[in-house]
Amino acid sequence: MTPSALRAQTRLPIIGAPMFLVSGPDLVAAQCGAGIIGTFPSLNARPQEQLHDWINRIEERLAAARRADPRARVAPYGVNLIVHPSNARWQGDLAICAERRVPLVITSLHPPEAVVRAVHAYGGQVYHDVTTVRHARRALDAGVDGLILVSAGAGGHAGRLNPIALVNEIRAFYDGPLALSGCISHGKDVLAAQALGCDFAYMGTRFIATRESLANDAYREMILRAQAADVTYTP
Repeated sequence: MTPSALRAQTRLPIIGAPMFLVSGPDLVAAQCGAGIIGTFPSLNARPQEQLHDWINRIEERLAAARRADPRARVAPYGVNLIVHPSNARWQGDLAICAERRVPLVITSLHPPEAVVRAVHAYGGQVYHDVTTVRHARRALDAGVDGLILVSAGAGGHAGRLNPIALVNEIRAFYDGPLALSGCISHGKDVLAAQALGCDFAYMGTRFIATRESLANDAYREMILRAQAADVTYTP
């Protein structure tokens, strides 16, 4: 699958960000059925054997959606791998992704050379999280197909750089697929990401309060009440 083919299978240029303990098969299937790329962290499937089951559930739901409406744009799904020595599972999770030919693999932390080799072998795509130009160059050297720019305001392993500055600096040397994350919650935010020169918006927090997420009710209510000033950066 090429980057342009990935975009062509979506109704909106949005990737649902993989959220720890929030993104699961129901949320991913709902996102893909709505025409945006749904993703989840492999570590949400516990134990590791459950990863096969989650992929089965997602693929069955997407196949049913395509049968119900052959003209619908049912988007592909993706799995996030934490490529770091502290994650003892990542190589096994990668093997499962390769066996199941997961369309999109999103990598975080270390340059993903081994992931790129395995995923490209079956025709999949690899996008990598970056917070700086240095990280972007290292990921591109590893052969990734696209970059996810984790800018100021993004959840999880957040970046600190202004999204305008980060996009401009990376676009100065890279013309491939970019997804922008950081406080993207509305259609106008998606349009702004495109105006900056990005191909996708990377949206996570907006989906925490959905009935399909794995979040508990207290977490959902907290999200609904939260304001920008409630965001906290930890060391």
